[in-house]
Amino acid sequence: MPLLEDKPTVNGQHGAIQHFDQLLVELLGRYTDDQKKIVQLTEENKTLKALLQQAKSHVNVFEKTGKDVKNILTSDNSAELMQKINAYIKEIDLCLAYFEQV
Repeated sequence: MPLLEDKPTVNGQHGAIQHFDQLLVELLGRYTDDQKKIVQLTEENKTLKALLQQAKSHVNVFEKTGKDVKNILTSDNSAELMQKINAYIKEIDLCLAYFEQV
C-alpha cells in the first residue's frame, strides 16, 4: 500500500514543478519585455538629449546674433547704416511702383 500513497505525492510534486516552470517562463518573458523597453527608452533618451543640445546651440546662436545686431546699432556707424538701409528701401519702393505701372 505504501506505493499507492506515494503516487498522489508524485503527481502533486509534478504539478508543482509544472506550475513553477510556467511561472519561470512567464517571469523570463516579462523580464525580456522589460529589457526591450529599457533599450527603447534609452534610445529615445539619447535622441531627446541630442535634440535638447541642438535646441540649446540654436538659442546660443540667436542670442549671439541678437547681441551682434545690438552692437552694430549702438556703434558710431549706426546712423550711416540706417541711412543706407532707408535709401535701399526707397529704391525698392520706386522699383515696385514702376513695375506696378508697367
